[in-house]
Amino acid sequence: MMSLRDKIRNLNFLAVGQVTHDRYGDQISPGGCAFFGARAAQGLGAQVRLLTSVGEDFICDDALTDLEVKGIREGKTTVFTNSYPVGGLRVQHVETQSPPIRFNHLPDSWRSADALFVAPVFEEINPSEPWFTDIDTRFTSVCLQGFMKTARRDTDERRVVIKGQPLDFTNSFQHVDAFFLSAEDIELFGSPGLLDALIARAKYVFVTLGEEGCRIHEGTAIKYSGIYRTNTADPTGAGDTFAAATTCALACGADALSAAHMGAAAASFVVEKLGSEGLDNIQENVFSRFTSLNTYRP
Repeated sequence: MMSLRDKIRNLNFLAVGQVTHDRYGDQISPGGCAFFGARAAQGLGAQVRLLTSVGEDFICDDALTDLEVKGIREGKTTVFTNSYPVGGLRVQHVETQSPPIRFNHLPDSWRSADALFVAPVFEEINPSEPWFTDIDTRFTSVCLQGFMKTARRDTDERRVVIKGQPLDFTNSFQHVDAFFLSAEDIELFGSPGLLDALIARAKYVFVTLGEEGCRIHEGTAIKYSGIYRTNTADPTGAGDTFAAATTCALACGADALSAAHMGAAAASFVVEKLGSEGLDNIQENVFSRFTSLNTYRP
């Protein structure tokens, strides 16, 4: 019987969303849900394509090495700064914003994938376009945060990220197999009835809980998965990495709890370093951590 590792190596993974410049003081690091997701899937061995949007000022091309990338390159790259107040919720500011990604930017030859990972950071994808109907895929995941946010002017140089309009499910998000969002997303950006609407629409809903792990909704059933204990330097990208690795496992036939364990193992490497630096450790180490119970905390 083929192992999960071998199955993922045969997986064609398509990620859609902006790659950003995440600012850490004077340092710029590549970011964005689709970026973390694409790199995480690549680290697990999947064959990865990334449809993205960056600015003419984008300086992180080296981070996209070995990914098959298509996209728009014009204007300025989306720049985020994240702050984590002690005892409080994350605060995000956006300084500049890349062009939107339209469905017609997707090459015809890319309109088939084993796993589709739709992962905007901030208003760049219109969910009413046929992302969820006109791509031939056996498993579709949506990272919901980027569909839930907007921004208002905070200073002359930047805008603060705030709650957007309630999601409209009337003509969008058809045929989604799994939604991913955090408890923080629900608190900051959610609307009444959101979780129930997601559960009714998809087979799985994963709600990440930070160091408390993840709550998995599968119809009326609720399960909990844990984390792999490690030293956390920066939580940025952990949820995105978790979502992508979990998606890879689900697309290869894993059950939801086992898939979440895979996601937690991958995310545990990302938090160990600033920004995306921890992604480099996934390829060599994630499967050994995934099968180890020594560091897993349910």
